[in-house]
Amino acid sequence: MPHALVIYNPVSGSKKWKDVPLMIRHTLKKHNFEHTWFETQPVKRQDFSILKSKKFDRIIVVGGDGTVAEVASWMVQSKCKTPLVILAQGSANVLAHSLGIPFLNLKKALEEGLTQPGKPLDAMLVNRKHVALIAVGRGYDALLMKKTLRADKRKWGALAYLWSFLKTFLFYRSQPYKITIDGERIYTVSKQILVLNITPAPEAFISGKDGLLNIFTASRFHRVKMWKGKRISIKTKKELTFDCDGEVFKSKTVNIEVLPSAISVVH
Repeated sequence: MPHALVIYNPVSGSKKWKDVPLMIRHTLKKHNFEHTWFETQPVKRQDFSILKSKKFDRIIVVGGDGTVAEVASWMVQSKCKTPLVILAQGSANVLAHSLGIPFLNLKKALEEGLTQPGKPLDAMLVNRKHVALIAVGRGYDALLMKKTLRADKRKWGALAYLWSFLKTFLFYRSQPYKITIDGERIYTVSKQILVLNITPAPEAFISGKDGLLNIFTASRFHRVKMWKGKRISIKTKKELTFDCDGEVFKSKTVNIEVLPSAISVVH
């Protein structure tokens, strides 16, 4: 009998459906899956070490982009290629939206996750210790993530980001950066640097499966430039914040490299 690992974040997102755990258990039983239930704790980093000794046919993560990123980080660092099933319950759900995973109908997402095969997805390794699937931001993006409070995200959802944007954007100053992309150096004064692996905007032609990262800079005059590369370094003279899939850190240098087909996601 196939065995699924369910990693459930009970506090993610802006809305709560109390019947979600029951729906998950019923659907797993319908498809003849045994399951192990792991509920996340309110700590900085989850301890997944107790799960390493078990073999799973599906890993189901129930939560927002931050929860998915933490599970993905554990999977990539453990070299786990078990198909990942995403039940999006966050405030933004960028990854689910980008991959076309239903995020308003969790039962449909789970049904598809249990019956369809996983597909490879690139990941980003940041400063040799963080893993991101969506984006790494330096500049205003990191400030926006820091200023948007978890309580506001749970209450207002994606509108919490809009409120933080309206309060902070005009007052954020551009910073000088030295960017190196596959050995090519670029000097820029920008308000925002964004390295994308995947995006919900189809017109951007960013696949997340081509072994390349997409680098965008936005200057103080709102001019946007774009590059593609496999290894990116972003340096500043002083220590500044940066974010990986919404989690904020601090460093003078941000080194990013693509990890081709690092994880398998059902979508």
